[in-house]
Amino acid sequence: MTGNVNADRPAVGSSESGRSMVCVMGAHSGVGVSTVSANLAFCAQRGKLNRETALLDLNLYEGDLHLLLRLEPEHFWRELMRDPLVLDPTLLMSVLMKHKTGLHLLASDYDGLPEVSVPSDKINRLCSLAQSLFPMIVADCGTVLNSTVTTVLTAATTVLLVTTLEVPAMRRTLAMMEALKALGHGRERVVVVLNRSRREDQGLQAEAEGLIGQPIDFLVPNVPEDAHEALETGRLLCADKKSGAVVKVYERLAERVIDTKREALPRPASWHSRWISRLWGDAA
Repeated sequence: MTGNVNADRPAVGSSESGRSMVCVMGAHSGVGVSTVSANLAFCAQRGKLNRETALLDLNLYEGDLHLLLRLEPEHFWRELMRDPLVLDPTLLMSVLMKHKTGLHLLASDYDGLPEVSVPSDKINRLCSLAQSLFPMIVADCGTVLNSTVTTVLTAATTVLLVTTLEVPAMRRTLAMMEALKALGHGRERVVVVLNRSRREDQGLQAEAEGLIGQPIDFLVPNVPEDAHEALETGRLLCADKKSGAVVKVYERLAERVIDTKREALPRPASWHSRWISRLWGDAA
């Protein structure tokens, strides 16, 4: 664990090629948005990708990335929104914390209070500055498409939609995809990530793809014991040598979202979706 980073650095235009901003959304609470965000950022930061990465905890309701990383922030991102001073690179860098892996974290300050609105112009300024300072941004946007998140989405190069095969999550996946489409984020910008995937669920996965009308792009293996240990010890799952299969998925995911010019995958042939459709109807 290290303290806040206060070093200045020159701003680089966010339009420069190779710069990416990935917004991670969850179809339902409990699907693992924070876990996916943190491990994706770690894999972008290290190894052959070697992209200096900022992790923004923009979850207004359940922001807990600092707990996942075992950091104790002195400053939080909504302080930037309340400060009457103009948000600039020096101010932003002063509230970022640097994790031992090299990741920079902008922590959330969720306190349970009902007032969570943030001016859109300040959110836009935050996104613009972050993109000017870091070649890779991963924003944990939680599971609610509130005004703050919809503003952040306008700066996204890719949207990750994290889900699981539980019926409530699948129901919300379909609704979330429709909402994202209405906001201008179509198939070419939305990457579907199935968390806690198991081999025995392949048939169910195919039916889920038929239901949502597009393929599930990435399957994150279910490793409950390793994931629990990583959470309890504040060690990222991808930093554990035992989690080889999980690491490979996150590395491929990082390569995918960094390569913003990559063509969209072709749509598959439609599958029958009797099983999930029946549960969907029963749960309605």
